[in-house]
Amino acid sequence: MTLHIEVPSGDEDRHEAIVGIRLKTTVAGSHLLEHLRAQRFVVAAWWIAADIDAVVLLAAPSMRELHRAVDDLRLLGGAMDTSTHMVLRQMALQPQ
Repeated sequence: MTLHIEVPSGDEDRHEAIVGIRLKTTVAGSHLLEHLRAQRFVVAAWWIAADIDAVVLLAAPSMRELHRAVDDLRLLGGAMDTSTHMVLRQMALQPQ
């Protein structure tokens, strides 16, 4: 897992990451779901039909707490592998 530390543009009190999760073969999806429900920094999560099992959006007030939330996905959530991407800023899809 690699977590690149960058400050989000415009909102320095909220650090976000999108984490792709591949579960260990011995871990049931229900275990991950229960772990996510108990975590305060989980904003949203989706089951994925691909070479990963789920995607989780995390948001925390500090980089330290965000790092810990990502680490907990592996240590306590049953992830075999995680792929972490920092959210920097939303794209303006409408022309301005």
